[in-house]
Amino acid sequence: MKHMKYIEFFTDGTPNPILLGGKGSNLIKLVKIGINVPPGFIININAYNEFLKESDYYNKLKEIFSKNLELKNIMQDSAKIKDLILKSIIPKEIVEEIRVAFDQICEEIGGSVSFAVRSSATVEDSSKFSFAGQADSFLYNRTFDDILISLKKCWASLFSPRAMLYLLQMRKKGIDISLSEIQMAVVVQKMVNSLVSSVLFTANVVNNDESQMYINSTWGLGGPIADNSVNPDTIIINKDKFEIIKTIIGQKEKKSIQNPEASGTIMIETDSQSRGICSLNEIQLHQLHNLGLKIEEAFHCPQDIELAIENDVLYTLQTRPITTLKRKSFL
Repeated sequence: MKHMKYIEFFTDGTPNPILLGGKGSNLIKLVKIGINVPPGFIININAYNEFLKESDYYNKLKEIFSKNLELKNIMQDSAKIKDLILKSIIPKEIVEEIRVAFDQICEEIGGSVSFAVRSSATVEDSSKFSFAGQADSFLYNRTFDDILISLKKCWASLFSPRAMLYLLQMRKKGIDISLSEIQMAVVVQKMVNSLVSSVLFTANVVNNDESQMYINSTWGLGGPIADNSVNPDTIIINKDKFEIIKTIIGQKEKKSIQNPEASGTIMIETDSQSRGICSLNEIQLHQLHNLGLKIEEAFHCPQDIELAIENDVLYTLQTRPITTLKRKSFL
């Protein structure tokens, strides 16, 4: 296939956080070290920049981006930016390349498939701080048009009130980033219809113990763990030699599943039996332990890893450095 200006596939791309953002770059690296990652591609920073430059509203956007970020204006500025991005048209050349990538992935996977569309910002997932979670993800995109709509929504979410407040918080810590400096790549990835979702920290983020791994896990999709909308299971295991140190069964009152009638997800009640048992068994915990060791070694620092299990197959959806850890040293 000829080189594409706006697209990088996980399988043959080169890790490049400046071009692909933190998430996209890390996914390519995971694939290169043999980790089971759902297939997909990254729409790079060039597409975002070209989209803004060709927008009929470019001058208006540029004017807002050039302003000093102030708390009193965040809601108003965020709404303006979102509206202008969603009204803008994606240039034809970008659409054509996404179509080629989409068709190729669909052909490789075969059958009916849906996709997750996730942000990969250039300020995201660095070792100093993490922008992750500030922009939105859009799940179960069934058609090519769904992906294009979610792409613009993803770009727009880069300027959500939550994301802009985060930038103000970073400024207080001495990291001054303007709106014009933020750019976004977007990950398009086969959707994993997970029975179980987990977040694995390869260090204990509660007590800063790097000899332990800390796991949150729940039934269904992983969104409720990220947004704290359910009380997940918590498992602490010994890192050096697999041993379950502590298991706390969370209530897991609800779970997130595919919306059967449209794109996206819905929350449903978890049955009483599933609430009372751990969502991960010991065999799966062994898998997570081994995976955590391999990824931490490859990335040279403790990692925050998002995982999903479908049909007893473990998938790694993303990894990023743990930024909240108060570390003495890591060799």
